[in-house]
Amino acid sequence: MITYPLPLIANWQRGAALNSLSTTEQSWLLEPGSLTAKLKSHGRDFSVQVLSELQCILTLEQQQLLDCSHEKIINREVLLWCDGLPMVYAQSWLPVTDDMQQQQLLVLGNKPLGDIIFQHPDLKRTEIEVACFDRQHCIQQLVSQYSSTATDLWGRRSVFSLMKSRFLVSEIFLPGAFIYT
Repeated sequence: MITYPLPLIANWQRGAALNSLSTTEQSWLLEPGSLTAKLKSHGRDFSVQVLSELQCILTLEQQQLLDCSHEKIINREVLLWCDGLPMVYAQSWLPVTDDMQQQQLLVLGNKPLGDIIFQHPDLKRTEIEVACFDRQHCIQQLVSQYSSTATDLWGRRSVFSLMKSRFLVSEIFLPGAFIYT
């Protein structure tokens, strides 16, 4: 049984360390725009499956990444599907605030976060960090529900700033994702 939120502890890297990536891997991992929009442009049928939405406490590393100490954080975990295949596992750490615009991020249901945040011209993003999740990583528990093949997986994360708030988004490309073809 999977326990959420999945810990995404990894050797996150940026910059020169990413030179060993193929052109296709770089185009997906370092995509500066909406990953949701890119997935939609490559597939015909796109959907979001919510795995978990829980109020949680940030780890020390997450507090440092977000430069905050919010007491109330919502962790949202979803699968992004294209053409009947799970493509991406995404995890978002969203602060609970009194800001009415910000609160729309906390009631997404099965709408993709990318469809909301990339509409805002004030959206800012930190440099994207990339990590490889090996076959022993706990993400493989989730993968095993959809694929019989355990393989190393690429992921990315970055911090977004919008409407006085910062939130962390991590995305792991699952087997069968366009990044691997």
